[in-house]
Amino acid sequence: MAAMVTECGNVRIITQLIQQKDPQGAEVLSESGSTSMSSQLTPAQPKTFANTLPKALGVVQIVLGATQISFGIALTVAQEDLKKLTVKSGVYFWIGILLLLSGALLVEMEKRDHALLGRLCLLVNLLVSGASVVAVILHGTEIGEETVKDNICGGSGEYYCSSAKQVLVYGMNSVFIILSLLELAISLTAVVVVFKSTRQQSYRQMASR
Repeated sequence: MAAMVTECGNVRIITQLIQQKDPQGAEVLSESGSTSMSSQLTPAQPKTFANTLPKALGVVQIVLGATQISFGIALTVAQEDLKKLTVKSGVYFWIGILLLLSGALLVEMEKRDHALLGRLCLLVNLLVSGASVVAVILHGTEIGEETVKDNICGGSGEYYCSSAKQVLVYGMNSVFIILSLLELAISLTAVVVVFKSTRQQSYRQMASR
């Protein structure tokens, strides 16, 4: 292993020529290679994890939003003459639209790391959280107010028809209460993830200045 010393003012530059067969040189190369590889891989891991989690949450929100809107259309058509509280309030549509918007913003965060996008996503998810709480209240109120008001069955099977109708209303509202609680949990998780991502981005911008 040859060495060459070059002096330039107060700076001394030492250049070493390492042969390939030299075991000491091979060890130095392997250590430098592993160091450079670890320095390249280490920053990429948290970035990939930070981008994957919002995308997964966004896809789930898009699916839930499409489900809400689909059931809203079906129930609005089915209850054309006798509309329930949830159908009259349009809860299926406005919470579905908010979920679609929030899901699209979370998926977009994987492609672009923009501060304005993060703030908008944070605001929409807070709206989704509030809408989910309102949806739980509306579905719970509809369950509490469900009584046999009108005789829509006729014939001898009135009691069984009314009971089946009540079971259907209770079952559907219970399912949507569970979905609303799931949407609340997902939106709050998204709020925490987006807040941390926005704060880390602000730190990176301050450090780069």
